[in-house]
Amino acid sequence: MATVNPSARPSKLAVVGIALDGSVASWGIPPLSEAQTLAGVPHLLHHFADHPARKVPLTGAVEGWIPLLKQELAQGSLVLLASGDPLFFGIGRLLTEHFCAEELVFYPQVSSVQLALNRLQIPWQEATIFSVHGRGLEGLEPILKQGSSPVVVLTDPQHSPSLLMQLIQDLRLPTRYQAWVCSQLGSPQEQIVPLEAYQDQPFPSPNLVVLRRVELEPDPTHWPLVGIPDDQFHTFPDQPGLITKQAIRLLTLGALQLPRAGVVWDIGAGTGSVAIEIARLSAGLQVYAIERNAMGIRLIERNIQRFSLENVRVIPGTAPKILESLPDPDRVLLGGGGKSMESLLPLLQARLRPQGVLVANFATLETCSETLQWLRSQGWQVRVEHIQISRSTTLAEGTRFAPLNPVYLLQGIPSSAWVPP
Repeated sequence: MATVNPSARPSKLAVVGIALDGSVASWGIPPLSEAQTLAGVPHLLHHFADHPARKVPLTGAVEGWIPLLKQELAQGSLVLLASGDPLFFGIGRLLTEHFCAEELVFYPQVSSVQLALNRLQIPWQEATIFSVHGRGLEGLEPILKQGSSPVVVLTDPQHSPSLLMQLIQDLRLPTRYQAWVCSQLGSPQEQIVPLEAYQDQPFPSPNLVVLRRVELEPDPTHWPLVGIPDDQFHTFPDQPGLITKQAIRLLTLGALQLPRAGVVWDIGAGTGSVAIEIARLSAGLQVYAIERNAMGIRLIERNIQRFSLENVRVIPGTAPKILESLPDPDRVLLGGGGKSMESLLPLLQARLRPQGVLVANFATLETCSETLQWLRSQGWQVRVEHIQISRSTTLAEGTRFAPLNPVYLLQGIPSSAWVPP
């Protein structure tokens, strides 16, 4: 086994994390006290103006520091001052790409994310952390749509907290977030304020935004007659976006051509969002929300309670078998399908009342095509619309559009009920 010659050991580049107030974690004190050379940006070196070590100020692009640091390290060990935890969205990653592991040693200070979440008393073992530096806000969209919580966003001057709030509003999420802006953490000028209350004001740098998902009690006085915002419904905690979106609901209601009174089957009701919209339009409509998923059943029940509806009944079970005991429908809405479609469609044809209408929302072309072909083979009049909706979202310097998942909206009318336009 080869022995290591101590004199051959490489010089060390000690990277010491510094808080905004100039403080250092206890493990960072020994390398600082023994340092012969200190390197860092001017505002960090300022905290050590009385230190006897030689100072090497670093300015300009971070990538341009590497040759100077290598030159200094060739002359002996040195200490590089960094902000917070160097290996957390800091200079640490760049250093590991240009220096071997034997040359580096890190002495982190508490990170800004740790400080922010501890100040707010939010456990952060499941936190999602996203930096907009060099990325923009686009990558944050799937995180927000998934309802992740808590979320910490490290901002920059171009992607400010106010721009982030605008993005959240543009996305019209099915979940609500409470937001705080945490500025200059660890300094005497530290500031933590709710973003919504100070949205139009500039915030001191550096800052970050903490988002926590909350369940807010809705205000019925702000509910429209039709087209309820998505965030007013109870949704799946782990898949908050799994809801028929507001725009699709409105198109679905139009395709149903609802009467003032009658029976409506909503098969595969999900969270019950469409069933709720239908029931609110007329007390003369009796809506049966058929759902097999236990969580979905509970969500429909909670949404019925939230909207104080007496004309929606939850039917737990799987179609077509569960439909036997229900009254014949005037309208049928299909929100599911799949393997049961072959046995379901003949039953719907037999049970649908005169002047009835069938409407289906499909996510896949195959299921839509199968249904379309069967209905036409039976003489139905069928119309299919491919719905692709994009919503405007804010960019740092303009507006772009974010697409929703496409939907195939099918309307079927039996030949006996069809009236030529």
